[in-house]
Amino acid sequence: MPTTITGLALLLVLLLPGLTYAFVRERKGSERRLTPFRETGAVVFCSVLTELAALALFAVMRGLRPDLTPDVGRLIREGSTYARIHYVELAWWAGGLLLLACVFAALIAALIGGRPHSSATSAWWIMFEKWYPGENPIVGCTLEDGSYIEGQQASFNVSSDDSPDRDLVLVHPLKYRAPGATETHDLPWGMACISARRIVTMLVSYPPAPEQEGEAGAAQASAPAAS
Repeated sequence: MPTTITGLALLLVLLLPGLTYAFVRERKGSERRLTPFRETGAVVFCSVLTELAALALFAVMRGLRPDLTPDVGRLIREGSTYARIHYVELAWWAGGLLLLACVFAALIAALIGGRPHSSATSAWWIMFEKWYPGENPIVGCTLEDGSYIEGQQASFNVSSDDSPDRDLVLVHPLKYRAPGATETHDLPWGMACISARRIVTMLVSYPPAPEQEGEAGAAQASAPAAS
């Protein structure tokens, strides 16, 4: 851990874009439990990559409009003397470049974090998000006591581990079939929470894809009418 203000500032500069990437990735994708080494490596790598990209844009602007940017050559040659004179300009540019690096990190996380590979996700993520993300499909669950419950998926645990210690939330319209019964009936409730530990089989019904609907409509239109 840093013991000086300068060291703490450098640590924040190094880690802030990577932490932004980690936060956005957790919100957009499946939650993965990485080892501390891999998590730290991903944060540091993303920070370095995005900060280099921000510095590259600064170098381009420095070449195009040197009058609008700090004189890096003088800063290197004169050091603290130049920094004391132009500290306001340097602070604004440093903060702006750090913010730009964080924006780059958030964009990277939004682009690649929302579609994780199937090998890094759970079966629930594949069923609910891989094929038709955001559709909130109809889900039917057969429970260990033989009962059956059905409803629209409202929320599920996005952990990449297929753990029994998580829940699935279904909302109206809810249907239920008691153990040993043959018919389902509507439930007068608006929401149900089912423990993954009690689920034996899960069935998911998605709406038909638009191209399939178009093909079906074209087939019906081209079919000859029955006489």
